[in-house]
Amino acid sequence: MLDHAPASLTHREAWVLGVLARDANDTTRLTFTPIEDPMIMRRARVSRPQLYAVLNALVEKGALERATAGQKNSRAKYRILPLDRQRLGIPDTDPPQRPGTPDTDPGPADPETTQTAPKKPPASDLLEGFDEFWAAYPRRIAKAPARAAWSKAIKRGAMPADITAAATRAAAQWRRQNTETKFIPHPATWLNGERYDDEPEPTPASQPQLPGTGRYADPAERGIF
Repeated sequence: MLDHAPASLTHREAWVLGVLARDANDTTRLTFTPIEDPMIMRRARVSRPQLYAVLNALVEKGALERATAGQKNSRAKYRILPLDRQRLGIPDTDPPQRPGTPDTDPGPADPETTQTAPKKPPASDLLEGFDEFWAAYPRRIAKAPARAAWSKAIKRGAMPADITAAATRAAAQWRRQNTETKFIPHPATWLNGERYDDEPEPTPASQPQLPGTGRYADPAERGIF
Protein backbone atom coordinates (compact mmCIF):
# COMPACT_ATOMS: atom_id res chain seq x y z
CA MET A 1 0.00 0.00 0.00
CA LEU A 2 2.72 2.49 0.94
CA ASP A 3 4.70 1.64 -2.20
CA HIS A 4 1.76 2.75 -4.37
CA ALA A 5 0.30 5.55 -2.21
CA PRO A 6 0.44 9.13 -3.53
CA ALA A 7 3.65 10.93 -2.65
CA SER A 8 1.65 13.96 -1.51
CA LEU A 9 0.35 12.22 1.62
CA THR A 10 1.33 13.74 4.94
CA HIS A 11 2.73 11.56 7.70
CA ARG A 12 -0.63 11.52 9.49
CA GLU A 13 -2.51 10.64 6.28
CA ALA A 14 -0.08 7.82 5.49
CA TRP A 15 -0.42 6.50 9.05
CA VAL A 16 -4.23 6.48 8.96
CA LEU A 17 -4.17 4.90 5.51
CA GLY A 18 -1.94 2.16 6.85
CA VAL A 19 -4.36 1.51 9.73
CA LEU A 20 -7.26 1.22 7.29
CA ALA A 21 -5.28 -0.99 4.92
CA ARG A 22 -4.41 -3.33 7.79
CA ASP A 23 -8.14 -3.70 8.50
CA ALA A 24 -9.28 -3.95 4.86
CA ASN A 25 -9.99 -7.13 2.93
CA ASP A 26 -7.02 -8.12 0.77
CA THR A 27 -9.20 -8.86 -2.27
CA THR A 28 -11.97 -6.25 -2.19
CA ARG A 29 -9.86 -3.58 -0.40
CA LEU A 30 -12.96 -2.70 1.66
CA THR A 31 -12.58 -1.80 5.33
CA PHE A 32 -14.18 -4.22 7.75
CA THR A 33 -14.25 -2.45 11.12
CA PRO A 34 -16.37 0.72 11.59
CA ILE A 35 -14.36 3.91 11.28
CA GLU A 36 -15.26 5.10 14.77
CA ASP A 37 -14.48 1.76 16.38
CA PRO A 38 -12.26 2.27 19.47
CA MET A 39 -9.61 0.00 17.96
CA ILE A 40 -9.40 2.09 14.77
CA MET A 41 -9.35 5.34 16.75
CA ARG A 42 -6.62 4.05 19.05
CA ARG A 43 -4.44 2.80 16.23
CA ALA A 44 -4.94 5.93 14.14
CA ARG A 45 -3.79 8.18 17.03
CA VAL A 46 -6.27 10.92 16.05
CA SER A 47 -9.44 12.38 17.48
CA ARG A 48 -12.82 11.89 15.81
CA PRO A 49 -12.80 15.27 13.99
CA GLN A 50 -9.19 14.74 12.92
CA LEU A 51 -10.03 11.27 11.61
CA TYR A 52 -12.76 12.55 9.30
CA ALA A 53 -10.54 15.40 8.12
CA VAL A 54 -7.84 12.87 7.21
CA LEU A 55 -10.39 10.63 5.48
CA ASN A 56 -11.56 13.55 3.33
CA ALA A 57 -7.96 14.35 2.41
CA LEU A 58 -7.29 10.73 1.46
CA VAL A 59 -10.39 10.69 -0.74
CA GLU A 60 -9.35 13.95 -2.39
CA LYS A 61 -5.82 12.66 -3.10
CA GLY A 62 -7.07 9.44 -4.68
CA ALA A 63 -5.82 7.04 -2.01
CA LEU A 64 -9.27 6.18 -0.64
CA GLU A 65 -12.89 6.19 -1.76
CA ARG A 66 -16.14 6.05 0.16
CA ALA A 67 -17.77 2.81 -0.99
CA THR A 68 -20.98 3.03 1.08
CA ALA A 69 -22.34 5.74 3.30
CA GLY A 70 -23.17 5.06 6.90
CA GLN A 71 -26.84 4.31 7.58
CA LYS A 72 -28.83 3.56 10.70
CA ASN A 73 -28.27 -0.18 10.53
CA SER A 74 -25.06 -0.25 8.49
CA ARG A 75 -21.62 1.26 8.70
CA ALA A 76 -19.73 3.34 6.21
CA LYS A 77 -17.20 1.41 4.15
CA TYR A 78 -14.06 2.77 2.54
CA ARG A 79 -12.02 1.17 -0.23
CA ILE A 80 -8.24 1.48 -0.50
CA LEU A 81 -7.45 2.63 -4.04
CA PRO A 82 -4.36 1.83 -6.11
CA LEU A 83 -2.31 4.75 -7.28
CA ASP A 84 -3.95 6.49 -10.29
CA ARG A 85 -0.79 7.30 -12.22
CA GLN A 86 -2.58 8.64 -15.26
CA ARG A 87 -4.68 11.15 -13.26
CA LEU A 88 -1.63 12.33 -11.35
CA GLY A 89 0.58 12.56 -14.45
CA ILE A 90 3.07 9.92 -13.28
CA PRO A 91 4.77 7.72 -15.91
CA ASP A 92 3.44 4.19 -15.89
CA THR A 93 6.54 2.36 -14.76
CA ASP A 94 7.14 -0.49 -12.40
CA PRO A 95 7.58 0.45 -8.74
CA PRO A 96 11.19 0.85 -7.62
CA GLN A 97 12.76 -2.36 -6.54
CA ARG A 98 14.06 -2.88 -3.05
CA PRO A 99 17.77 -2.34 -2.44
CA GLY A 100 19.80 -5.40 -3.25
CA THR A 101 17.26 -6.80 -5.74
CA PRO A 102 18.77 -7.17 -9.23
CA ASP A 103 16.77 -5.45 -11.99
CA THR A 104 18.22 -7.55 -14.80
CA ASP A 105 19.21 -11.12 -15.35
CA PRO A 106 22.67 -11.45 -13.79
CA GLY A 107 23.63 -14.06 -16.36
CA PRO A 108 25.93 -16.97 -15.72
CA ALA A 109 28.07 -16.73 -12.63
CA ASP A 110 31.80 -16.25 -12.89
CA PRO A 111 33.36 -19.67 -12.26
CA GLU A 112 36.41 -18.02 -10.67
CA THR A 113 34.34 -16.20 -8.03
CA THR A 114 31.60 -18.76 -7.48
CA GLN A 115 32.11 -20.70 -4.28
CA THR A 116 31.14 -24.34 -4.48
CA ALA A 117 29.54 -25.98 -1.48
CA PRO A 118 31.77 -28.51 0.26
CA LYS A 119 30.99 -32.04 -0.77
CA LYS A 120 29.72 -34.43 1.86
CA PRO A 121 32.12 -37.27 2.65
CA PRO A 122 31.02 -40.67 1.35
CA ALA A 123 29.14 -42.88 3.79
CA SER A 124 31.99 -45.39 3.73
CA ASP A 125 34.40 -42.76 5.06
CA LEU A 126 32.07 -41.95 7.95
CA LEU A 127 32.16 -45.60 9.08
CA GLU A 128 35.91 -45.97 8.84
CA GLY A 129 37.25 -47.35 12.13
CA PHE A 130 33.85 -48.35 13.48
CA ASP A 131 34.70 -52.05 13.57
CA GLU A 132 37.73 -51.37 15.77
CA PHE A 133 35.60 -49.30 18.12
CA TRP A 134 32.94 -52.01 18.25
CA ALA A 135 35.54 -54.61 19.18
CA ALA A 136 37.00 -52.38 21.91
CA TYR A 137 33.72 -51.35 23.52
CA PRO A 138 32.72 -53.76 26.29
CA ARG A 139 28.94 -53.66 25.73
CA ARG A 140 28.10 -54.61 22.15
CA ILE A 141 24.40 -53.90 21.85
CA ALA A 142 22.21 -52.02 19.32
CA LYS A 143 24.79 -51.93 16.56
CA ALA A 144 22.69 -49.96 14.04
CA PRO A 145 22.14 -46.96 16.38
CA ALA A 146 25.80 -47.18 17.36
CA ARG A 147 26.83 -47.04 13.71
CA ALA A 148 24.64 -43.94 13.17
CA ALA A 149 26.05 -42.27 16.30
CA TRP A 150 29.57 -43.05 15.08
CA SER A 151 28.88 -41.34 11.73
CA LYS A 152 27.57 -38.25 13.53
CA ALA A 153 30.67 -38.13 15.70
CA ILE A 154 32.92 -38.27 12.64
CA LYS A 155 30.88 -35.49 11.01
CA ARG A 156 31.46 -33.36 14.12
CA GLY A 157 35.20 -33.73 13.56
CA ALA A 158 36.11 -36.54 15.96
CA MET A 159 38.99 -38.80 14.91
CA PRO A 160 38.26 -42.55 14.72
CA ALA A 161 41.52 -43.46 16.46
CA ASP A 162 40.80 -41.07 19.35
CA ILE A 163 37.31 -42.50 19.85
CA THR A 164 38.59 -46.07 19.89
CA ALA A 165 41.39 -45.18 22.31
CA ALA A 166 38.89 -43.51 24.64
CA ALA A 167 36.63 -46.57 24.46
CA THR A 168 39.58 -48.78 25.35
CA ARG A 169 40.40 -46.64 28.40
CA ALA A 170 36.76 -46.65 29.48
CA ALA A 171 36.58 -50.42 29.16
CA ALA A 172 39.70 -50.83 31.35
CA GLN A 173 38.23 -48.49 33.95
CA TRP A 174 34.96 -50.40 34.07
CA ARG A 175 36.92 -53.66 34.53
CA ARG A 176 38.90 -52.19 37.43
CA GLN A 177 35.70 -51.01 39.08
CA ASN A 178 33.96 -54.35 38.46
CA THR A 179 31.11 -52.47 36.77
CA GLU A 180 28.21 -54.68 35.84
CA THR A 181 27.43 -54.77 32.13
CA LYS A 182 23.92 -53.42 32.64
CA PHE A 183 25.40 -50.21 34.09
CA ILE A 184 27.66 -49.60 31.09
CA PRO A 185 26.06 -47.16 28.60
CA HIS A 186 24.94 -48.38 25.22
CA PRO A 187 27.60 -47.56 22.61
CA ALA A 188 25.22 -45.17 20.83
CA THR A 189 24.54 -43.35 24.10
CA TRP A 190 28.26 -43.15 24.82
CA LEU A 191 28.98 -41.75 21.36
CA ASN A 192 26.10 -39.27 21.28
CA GLY A 193 27.18 -37.95 24.66
CA GLU A 194 30.70 -37.38 23.29
CA ARG A 195 32.07 -39.41 26.17
CA TYR A 196 35.23 -39.97 24.17
CA ASP A 197 36.22 -36.44 25.20
CA ASP A 198 35.95 -37.22 28.94
CA GLU A 199 39.06 -36.76 31.02
CA PRO A 200 40.42 -40.18 32.02
CA GLU A 201 40.00 -40.89 35.72
CA PRO A 202 43.26 -41.40 37.63
CA THR A 203 44.14 -44.95 38.55
CA PRO A 204 43.90 -45.34 42.34
CA ALA A 205 47.31 -45.94 43.86
CA SER A 206 47.72 -49.05 46.02
CA GLN A 207 48.17 -48.25 49.72
CA PRO A 208 51.22 -49.81 51.38
CA GLN A 209 50.39 -52.15 54.25
CA LEU A 210 51.80 -51.42 57.66
CA PRO A 211 53.50 -54.20 59.58
CA GLY A 212 51.02 -56.34 61.41
CA THR A 213 48.03 -55.09 59.43
CA GLY A 214 47.88 -57.99 56.98
CA ARG A 215 45.17 -60.60 56.93
CA TYR A 216 45.13 -63.14 59.71
CA ALA A 217 46.33 -66.52 58.72
CA ASP A 218 44.33 -68.22 61.46
CA PRO A 219 40.56 -67.90 60.91
CA ALA A 220 40.00 -68.41 64.65
CA GLU A 221 41.66 -65.05 65.41
CA ARG A 222 39.33 -62.98 63.19
CA GLY A 223 37.32 -60.39 65.01
CA ILE A 224 39.58 -60.25 68.08
CA PHE A 225 40.47 -56.64 67.43
